[in-house]
Amino acid sequence: MKKIILMLTLLILAGCSTKFVYRNADWLTYWYLDDYISLDSEQEDRFDERLLDWLQWHKTQELGKYVAHLNEIKSDVQTGKISEQRIAEHQQKMLSHWHRVRSKLTPDLAQMAHMLSKEQVNELFVELTESEQKNAKRREKQTAEQRKKRWIEGNKDNLTQWLGKLTDEQELLLEEVHGKKSSTAELWHQYRTTYHQQLKALFDQPDRGENFTTTLLALLNDPEQFRSDELNKMNAHNQALDREFLVKIYHSLTDKQRARLVRELDELAEDLASLQE
Repeated sequence: MKKIILMLTLLILAGCSTKFVYRNADWLTYWYLDDYISLDSEQEDRFDERLLDWLQWHKTQELGKYVAHLNEIKSDVQTGKISEQRIAEHQQKMLSHWHRVRSKLTPDLAQMAHMLSKEQVNELFVELTESEQKNAKRREKQTAEQRKKRWIEGNKDNLTQWLGKLTDEQELLLEEVHGKKSSTAELWHQYRTTYHQQLKALFDQPDRGENFTTTLLALLNDPEQFRSDELNKMNAHNQALDREFLVKIYHSLTDKQRARLVRELDELAEDLASLQE
C-alpha cells in the first residue's frame, strides 16, 4: 500500500522522470501492485475509480504546493539562506506533503480492504515477507566495505544529478559523513517486520466490521508507532548529520554547480506546474 501512495507524492527526488511517472501513474501503479497482490475485475474497477480521484485531487490540490516549495528552496539557494535549521524546516515541509497524501488515500484503502479475499491477503503477506527476507539476505552477503561503496555511489549519483560533477572536496565530505552515520538497516527490518505482523493479525480476524476499518486506518496512518526507541534515536542522529553535510556541500558549491542546482529546481518546478494544466 505504501508503494501506491509513493507513486503520487512526486517530491523533489523525482527528477527528470516526473512527467513520465505522473502521466502514466495508472499502469505504473498496477505494475507495482501486481508484485504483491492480484485483483479481480470488480476490485480493479473500484481501484480505478479511486485512483482517478486521487490523481485529480493531487493535480488540483498538491502540485501547486510542491511548486511553491521548490521555489522557496531555489530562493534559499540563491540568497544564501541555507542553514541546518532551514534545512530541517524544508524536511518537515516535505514530510507534511507526504502526510497529506497518506491522509487522503488511507480511508479509501481501508474501505477497499474489505474486498480482499483470504487468498489475496495470504498472497500479499507472503510477498511482503519474502521481499523482506530477500533484502535481509542481500545485506548479510555484503561486506561493510561493499555497503559503504553502495551508499557512497548512490549518494554521489544523487548529488551529481543536481550539481554536476563533484569536486574532490565534496567526495571527501561524502566519505566523512558516511563514517559518522549509525547503521539502521537491521532496525528498519525489525520495524517493517513488526508492522507487517500487526497488519496480518488484523486481517486474520474473521470480523471486518467497523472496528476492522478503524484499526486498519490507524495502522495505515501511523506506522511510525512501531519504530523502536533505538531506531528513532539513530534516525535523529543520522538526520542531524545529513543537515550538517548539506550545509557543508552548499558552502562548497562552485559557481557552475550553484547555477546548475538553480536550473534543475526551475525545471522540476516547471514540469510540476505543466502537469496542473
